[in-house]
Amino acid sequence: MREDSLIAARGRLLGFAQQHFASNADVAGIFLAGSLGAGVADAYSDIDLRVVVKPERHAWFVEHRRETPARWPDFLFNEWRPGTLHCVSHFRFFVKIDIFYFSEGGLEPSPWYTLPVRILFDPRGVVEGLIKRSAGLRFEVTEENLDYSISKGLAAAHEAFRRIQRDELVFTQTLLDELRFHMIQADDWLFDRTPRTQLFSKYDQRGSREVVALLRSSFCVCEREALVASLGALARFYRGQVVQLHERFRLSRRPESDLTALDLVLSEVARGGGERGG
Repeated sequence: MREDSLIAARGRLLGFAQQHFASNADVAGIFLAGSLGAGVADAYSDIDLRVVVKPERHAWFVEHRRETPARWPDFLFNEWRPGTLHCVSHFRFFVKIDIFYFSEGGLEPSPWYTLPVRILFDPRGVVEGLIKRSAGLRFEVTEENLDYSISKGLAAAHEAFRRIQRDELVFTQTLLDELRFHMIQADDWLFDRTPRTQLFSKYDQRGSREVVALLRSSFCVCEREALVASLGALARFYRGQVVQLHERFRLSRRPESDLTALDLVLSEVARGGGERGG
C-alpha cells in the first residue's frame, strides 16, 4: 500500500473526527498528542486525539467511547480495556485513532502537557490554559515506577523458566517479551530518556547499542534449548541493569533479594535448563 494513500486516509479520518466533536456543544476542547501533535509522524503513525468535555457529560462520553467511532466511515474494530477513559479504533487502510476523553473540571497540570501538541478546537482557551499551567513541570522517575518494573521483570524471568520446564513454550515467548520490555524501561531510565525523548526517537534508534543488539539476537525459534539460551542471555544482562538501578536511584528494596532471584534463574540455565517438570 502506498504511503501517500495511508496519509490521505488518516487525514480524512482526523478531519471527520474533528468535525464530529467540534460540532458537539458538550465538547470544550480537542487537541492532538503523540507524533502527529509533535509533527514527527510517518505514514504508519496513529492519531492520538484528546477530547475535553463538560464535567456533567464526561461519563456519557466514556460510556459511549466504543459506539462513537463505530458509526464513522471505514470503521473495522475497537480495542479497549474496561474502566479506562479511552478507546483505540481501527479503520481501513491501517488507520488507527486513540481517543481519550477528559473532564474539563478534572484537568490538572502535568509534565505530559509539556510535550508538543496541536490544538484543533479550543474556543474558551481551556487547552491553552492547561498547557501554560504545565510549563516547567518535569518528568520524574519515582521509586514506585522502579519497584513495579523490577518486580515484573524478575517475575517474567522466573515464570519463563517455570514454563520452559512445563514445555509451555509458546507462553514462554510472551514472558520473554515482557522481560525485554522491562529491560527497555531500565535502559531508558539509566540514560535519562524521558517521554519527550521517546516521542522523537523510537527505541531501535535511541536505545543503547548493546541492549538493542542483545534484544534483537534474543528472538529465537520456539524450541526448549533455544528458549533456555535466550532466557539466560536476557537475565544475565538484566542483572547488570538491576545493579545499576539500585546504585543510581538508591532504592529501598533489597538488592540482595533481586540479585538472588536472577542468580537462581542463571544457575539453572547454566545447568542446561534444569529438569523437566510436570
